[in-house]
Amino acid sequence: MFVLALASGTAEAGPWARDDGGFYLRGLVSSETLEGIDGYRADVYGEYGLTDRWTLTAKSEAVAYQDSIGSIDRQSYRLTARRQLWSRKGFTFGVEGGPVYGSAIAGTYGCDEWGAEARLSSGYSGVRRSLGYYLFADVAAISHQDGCLRERAELGYGADISDRIFVTQQVWLERSNDSADSNKYESQIGYHLGHIDVAVGYREEFGGAYEESAWLVALTTRR
Repeated sequence: MFVLALASGTAEAGPWARDDGGFYLRGLVSSETLEGIDGYRADVYGEYGLTDRWTLTAKSEAVAYQDSIGSIDRQSYRLTARRQLWSRKGFTFGVEGGPVYGSAIAGTYGCDEWGAEARLSSGYSGVRRSLGYYLFADVAAISHQDGCLRERAELGYGADISDRIFVTQQVWLERSNDSADSNKYESQIGYHLGHIDVAVGYREEFGGAYEESAWLVALTTRR
């Protein structure tokens, strides 16, 4: 069932495991504006199926802004193992955890140093009129060596609206004791080109603590 749902393009979240030896790889670049300052973001995200229930995930992300006093750069890295715990009639639950370094979700303000992330995930995938779709909800806790703590909720869905065209929506809600709070939403529309998907989208901060928006392009492949 989830193989069909994956056709709609997957978010970097959710409880589902890759098939043994299967992989998913996505590259994304965006042109961003933070409080009137222009910047760029790039990230690479991948998944690899170790077994039918265990999936290895990795992400590298960098964001840079240029203003009148110089450049502002942030990088973050993540390596986790995802375990699919239970699945029945389209509903799936899973857990995930592993080391992280830095953060870049909240503009230029975020946690530094090494840390660890723990995540609890739920999702539902199905097919309607031969077109796949999925929904997911995740909660995560991230602790860094410098004492910075983050809590995050992620919600989203994806759906094929034709044999070639898909859409995705995602919302991030993040709180921290030592970095900027962040509420972001992102919308994408994409096109299937065999085993490769190309998508364009828009992301915006709606929390009110600061103004941030971005236009993005993503390229995805899977097996």
